[in-house]
Amino acid sequence: MTIKERLHQAVDTMTDEEAHVALRTLADASGDPVAWMLDHAPTDDEPESDEERDAVADARADRERGIAPVALDDVIVELRKA
Repeated sequence: MTIKERLHQAVDTMTDEEAHVALRTLADASGDPVAWMLDHAPTDDEPESDEERDAVADARADRERGIAPVALDDVIVELRKA
């Protein structure tokens, strides 16, 4: 049995909690756990709302008109004022 087959077999017998812990361990071992988790995040399967669709369309229209997105640092400053 190959190491990958053994790994698959181990995963198949895990509870969801055990699999979550194992996934975190793999993420930590990769050297960049945040990037690893983002790369392996599940696909968002919730339907897009009309509000979300409109917001994306507005953002794309702004970019086509040459309007730059708001910098994250500016958003943080504004949120701290609130």
